[in-house]
Amino acid sequence: MALLAFFLLSASCAWAGDAGFVKMADRARECGVSSGMIGQIESFTAEGSLSDAEAVSLLLPLVAACADNFPLASFEDKLAEGFAKQVGPFSIVRALDRKLDEFRFARDMLQDSGGGVAQQALVVLGEGLSKGVPRQDFKTYVSMYGDHAPELFLTGLEMMSLLSQAGFDFRLTRSMLDVGFAGKGLSPEWRYFVRIVLVARQRGLTDDAIAEAAGTVLEDSGSLADVAVHLGFTSRDLSGRGLSN
Repeated sequence: MALLAFFLLSASCAWAGDAGFVKMADRARECGVSSGMIGQIESFTAEGSLSDAEAVSLLLPLVAACADNFPLASFEDKLAEGFAKQVGPFSIVRALDRKLDEFRFARDMLQDSGGGVAQQALVVLGEGLSKGVPRQDFKTYVSMYGDHAPELFLTGLEMMSLLSQAGFDFRLTRSMLDVGFAGKGLSPEWRYFVRIVLVARQRGLTDDAIAEAAGTVLEDSGSLADVAVHLGFTSRDLSGRGLSN
């Protein structure tokens, strides 16, 4: 990965010598990169914080994302994060390249499932991978539940991704999803089930107990508020707001 990032940076240096940052900026703008992001890079270049070659290297992954029809906001956010943390251009290019790899893996996985590549699902998968969700867990999810209706599939996907990021055992997640998909009990609010988990853990409840309560509620097509009651607290215990807020 580091070698590829070095290659991109080196290639951009040669490219910059031939065409320069202005042409790359025009290409990025035509592709849909926001004028605000391009303007920020232009400002850094004008003040000397970035060389033309470095500026080109930062735009190359965004143009590549555009060519692959990936949501540019995810990549622009990563670039903005690098700027905010004052990360060097080489490291930012490497991070953007990793994100490209993650989104390409997500796209190929969705295509292989035969269900098409919905942008919302692509974002959940790509962002989940970048936050540490194991590829195999996503592959298992897509293979097991990919034939369900798009909205139901997306609800379960986001629920699973957020739970994984919180360290919730995938085995337990699957036990809940099996019940939810079988009975069509996964209403859109279930994508935020992780909020129940975090509060329940604070109260000393085990993940097994949480999953068991959720499975019971899903069998009856219940709500997150019903799970809270089963676990001994109410929706108002979650930051003083209802679960659907």
